[in-house]
Amino acid sequence: MLIYVFLYEIDPHKLITGVECQFPAIQMEQMALLDTGSELSVAGSTVYQWFFYRNVSLGEPVGQRSIHTRLGTFEGHLYRLEVKLTAHWGESLTVEGTLLFCEHWTGPTVLGFHGFLERLRFAIDPNYEQVGCIYFAAAD
Repeated sequence: MLIYVFLYEIDPHKLITGVECQFPAIQMEQMALLDTGSELSVAGSTVYQWFFYRNVSLGEPVGQRSIHTRLGTFEGHLYRLEVKLTAHWGESLTVEGTLLFCEHWTGPTVLGFHGFLERLRFAIDPNYEQVGCIYFAAAD
């Protein structure tokens, strides 16, 4: 089980459902936006910088896409990498997700449906002990 944070702020962004995740390849932990309405997952600018400016290999891209958001239109490459959802109770879950890496993306890391959320089971409990929880498991 994962605790999520309502209105977590990463200047200048507010994450309505912020979840803690880790990127094992770069040993980085970050709060990400869990967005069931987002078609794709997008690596935040900090994650992008850690991979590319520190020469950590992402392997070969699995595609190229553009996204249209309230922040504008962004183009990038899709990469598969492990993302670990950090559990506060129970066991954390590592998912091999497909994330879009865009050089000019200034938004937070977004965990979207295709290539990430579709690969796990999850449920949102908005009032578990007044905190809010997301239950998740592998999607066998």
